[in-house]
Parts: sequence; structure tokens; C-alpha cells
Amino acid sequence: MLTQAWHKTHAAFRGLYDDFQQFLAPSSCLCCGRARDFEDRLLCPACIQALQTMNPGVGPACPFCGNLLTDPQCHSCAAPGALRLYYWGVYDCELKECILQFKFHGARELGPRLVQLSCESPLKCFPLDKYDLVMPVPLHRRRRRQRQFNQSELLAAELSKFWQTNFSAEYLVRAKSTFQQAKLPENERWSNVKDAFLVPAKFETRIAGKNILLVDDIVTTGATVYEASRPLLAAGAAGVDIFSLARAL
Repeated sequence: MLTQAWHKTHAAFRGLYDDFQQFLAPSSCLCCGRARDFEDRLLCPACIQALQTMNPGVGPACPFCGNLLTDPQCHSCAAPGALRLYYWGVYDCELKECILQFKFHGARELGPRLVQLSCESPLKCFPLDKYDLVMPVPLHRRRRRQRQFNQSELLAAELSKFWQTNFSAEYLVRAKSTFQQAKLPENERWSNVKDAFLVPAKFETRIAGKNILLVDDIVTTGATVYEASRPLLAAGAAGVDIFSLARAL
């Protein structure tokens, strides 16, 4: 009797919670703006289909030139390090619009949703059991105060939850305030982020020997992820791979 009553109470509360979530849902698709005449809380069926169709999952690739890798070191460019990039799709069309809404227009729920969709792509086949730790590319505290959240941290947290992998946003910090990379010409992006990241000394032992997946929302020149990976490798990380939702061409 008590078990049946508990199940009925749980079902009732679950129904109320689902109704409340639907009440809080946006009134239109967060990608294309279509009025919400569909069941999904965030995206219309057409945008979901476009995201799934146009973003097949790519990698491992060189984060600097984008060419697919068959060896640890890229042979097609003067790559400064043997980093491997996995990304969901090209920064264009629906994926670009979704990332812009997520990053700059307050649609925070959209980031984790994009991660969920990306994990249903062929990327789910890459070696998830290889990584001991999932980490975001950090924001400087000043930029975080302005934006009120770190988009890469939300993505990394969702990835770690989806794959049941350890997560930390503390082991790597952005010690130098930098200009937004997207607002700089390509030839200035490397100097802008040079020596911008560090691993606090108290966390170095937690990095040593670990295979790390470093997460960012977009990779363009590869300068940011390269500079972010350097202190991790210097602290003794066994290896660093990169995951991003998109690669900008």
C-alpha cells in the first residue's frame, strides 16, 4: 500500500514538474524563431533535423589546419604541438545560430542540448574511455563577471555527465585578461593568448598522468586551445585532446 501511494505521489509531482518546465519553455524555437507549436522545449523539429544532418562529427583533426590526422603530428602544416581535435560541425547555418544564441543571448540551456545532440552523432564512437578528466577552457574572472557564465564550462560539464567522466573547472585558470579572439585579426590571436593560462601549483598532482579532454565552444586558429594545453602538459598530463561544438573555417 505504501509503495503504491509513493509511486502515485511521485508520478503526480513528476507531472507537475514537467508542466512547469513546459510553462518556462521559450515561446519560439531558439534557432529559427518559429512559434512554439512543437513539443520540444528549445528547438523545432526542422532545426533539430538540420543540426543532426549537417553536423556528422569530425575527428581526429589538426586544430590548426583542420586536416584529418592519421598520425599524432600533423604533416600538412607547421603545427606547434601534437593536439587532436574532435568537433561536431562547421561554424555555419543552424549550428552557428544556436551557438550565438547560447553564448551571447542568454539561451544557456541550448549549450547542453547541443552537446546531447552531438553525442548522438558519430562522435559517440571516439574513445571516451581514454579520458580521465574533462575540463573547460577557462574565462578570466573579469570576462566571467561580464558574461555571468563560462560557455565552455557548461559544455564540459554536460559532456562529463553524458559520458560519466570526471570533471573539473578548477585545475586550469586564465591568469591573463585577453581581448576576445573573434574581434582580432588572425595574425594577432596567437600573441593575444600567449601565456594566458596556468595550472595552480596545488593542482599539478591531479593533472599528472591524466589523459585530458579540453572543451571549447569554437576552434578557429587553434591558438587558444594550444595555449590552454601547454600548462596541462607541463604539469605532467599524459595527453590532451580537444572537443568543440564547431570549427570555424
